[in-house]
Parts: sequence; structure tokens; C-alpha cells
Amino acid sequence: MTDDEYQAARAALGCTHVRIAETIGVSVRTSFRYANGGAKIPEPTARLLRLLVLLRLTVSTRKFNELVSAAKVK
Repeated sequence: MTDDEYQAARAALGCTHVRIAETIGVSVRTSFRYANGGAKIPEPTARLLRLLVLLRLTVSTRKFNELVSAAKVK
């Protein structure tokens, strides 16, 4: 996944850097680094983002938000 694809996925999900970082289990700084090409996006992270975009396109907004909230690492 390229930095442009990462930004497109984040935009498609309607997530801030804070929200996407919480969801995929990285720091906010890492999210910014993914977005500007400062860090390579690991394949498992790329797959998770692709899956989240697919889910976003196929389930209701409420259900998607419930799934994302449940997936947050505490």
C-alpha cells in the first residue's frame, strides 16, 4: 500500500489520524508517517485497511462504527 492509497483509505473511512491510529493499533505519529510516506505500511496493516474500506462499503454506517469501536485496542 502506498501513502496515497493509505490517505484514500482513511478518507473513504471518514477517519481522522487519531481515529485510524486507534483502530489499526498504531500511534498518531505513525499514521501521519504512513500518510506522508515517512514509514512503510506493513502488509497486515494494508490488508486491515482494505478490509475496513470493503466493510464500510457493504454495511450500514451504524454497524460499521460498532465494528470499528469493538476492534479498538485498549
